[in-house]
Amino acid sequence: MLTMTTQEIANRLVNLCKRGQNALAQVELYDDHIESIELYSNRYKKTKGIAKVQRKTAMFFELAQKIHHSEVSEPLVAGNHFCIKISLDVTLRGFGRVQLEELCIYHVKDEKIFKEEFFYTPSLV
Repeated sequence: MLTMTTQEIANRLVNLCKRGQNALAQVELYDDHIESIELYSNRYKKTKGIAKVQRKTAMFFELAQKIHHSEVSEPLVAGNHFCIKISLDVTLRGFGRVQLEELCIYHVKDEKIFKEEFFYTPSLV
């Protein structure tokens, strides 16, 4: 069985996210006990468990009426951690068009992402 380094996990996540395959990234790369932290969210400030994290992600994409533009940076890796920057220009149902720049920090253990943290400041166009 081949092992994946943090760099390889980071590269795979970026590759899948750039292709819009976030759900596949979660299936392949996330630990079953993943913890997801949203700095500015009331409802999803801390989400635990793969099923709940997958549902949170699915709800975001259901809310997105149109993604006008998205960019995912190359990962920056340090030990068992990596970060990426995601930029989105998206129209959200009930909110309108939103520009989002997000710093995403991932923690890797036993070849799986076991924690993700999102830092962002949303603003309307």
